[in-house]
Amino acid sequence: MCRMLIHYSIQPKTLPIEILKPFIKSCHWRYLKRYNLAGHHNAGWGFAYIPLDSRKLIIKRTLNPIYHCKWEDLTKIKTRFLLVHARKTLFGEKRLENVHPINIKGQYILVHNGTINMKSFPSLNDNRLQAIQKNTDLDTRRYLCTILDNLKHQGNLKEAVETTLEDIQVNSAANAFVFNLHECHIIKYQNSGYNARHTTLFIDKSSGELLISTTPLTPNTLEIPNKSLISIPDLLNDKISLEFYKLHV
Repeated sequence: MCRMLIHYSIQPKTLPIEILKPFIKSCHWRYLKRYNLAGHHNAGWGFAYIPLDSRKLIIKRTLNPIYHCKWEDLTKIKTRFLLVHARKTLFGEKRLENVHPINIKGQYILVHNGTINMKSFPSLNDNRLQAIQKNTDLDTRRYLCTILDNLKHQGNLKEAVETTLEDIQVNSAANAFVFNLHECHIIKYQNSGYNARHTTLFIDKSSGELLISTTPLTPNTLEIPNKSLISIPDLLNDKISLEFYKLHV
């Protein structure tokens, strides 16, 4: 499954190499081969961060595998918020437009870990979102379209996510980071009947820093409970403010 990482801190910092290096290793076949999962995370990778001026969100993508790139350069970015996603596809499809983060010019951008049944997505009320959903072969893009459509008719993101998860069929997981310049939300939802080792999320919150990843990267890492939503309502706050919710699905 795809690999994801968030590094968030009160003060602008660089991502420590001792954190990034094991994350990169988790994207390579040597980490996965013992679990009998085919292939590398070689379908491209992308990252997003808020620069020091805090007035825009920078997003970069490439089709080159993350472990063949100068991934060490990520440790040179001084920021409060850095998000990384390495994509893996089981069907051989590789296109830059499907490299995460997925942005359809809506309220939120999304990265996803897991697989969702493409035929299970409902028809949408918004004509623009319905057209995007109809013309994509990526479950992540349909996932984002459905969340944004439900958000227009729900009171908040939590309700929109719950409605979405009730309407779709999750094959392995619908774990996601939903974010924009101002806020970030972590969705943890996995199919308990699947190989949970590769479809879960871990969190490490210390004084002044937050690390969330598909791979346990520190000794203090804890697994996020299934059917959870963790919200960072203000990425530019002078303290780390987290809101934890149970998803009722």
